[in-house]
Amino acid sequence: MGKIGKKDRKKKLNKYDNLSKPQAELDFHGLGGMTMSRVRDMTDEFIEECRGRGLNKVLFITGKGLHSKKGMPIIKPFLKKYLSNKSFVDRVYEGRFDRGGSGTLEVVFKW
Repeated sequence: MGKIGKKDRKKKLNKYDNLSKPQAELDFHGLGGMTMSRVRDMTDEFIEECRGRGLNKVLFITGKGLHSKKGMPIIKPFLKKYLSNKSFVDRVYEGRFDRGGSGTLEVVFKW
């Protein structure tokens, strides 16, 4: 009996994967020329909408900062600090690889 290659194996489905998926996302990537004031305003509006809808987990797409001055991220570190200081935020962490990895932040609320 021969070995089964990786291509031949069916991808194992995680029945709990759907529970961990973000329920909404806000995409800053590609908007260009954003001021931190505008980022904050958009974030606050998005959060209020999420609270009104009773959402518990969201995704912020920030991009990796490759097109920023000096190729360094600006929005992601700002958002991470801003959101971490909110009393209703339980966790802020880098998104999973399949959701954008280092160009994203996942946020869990504790309403």
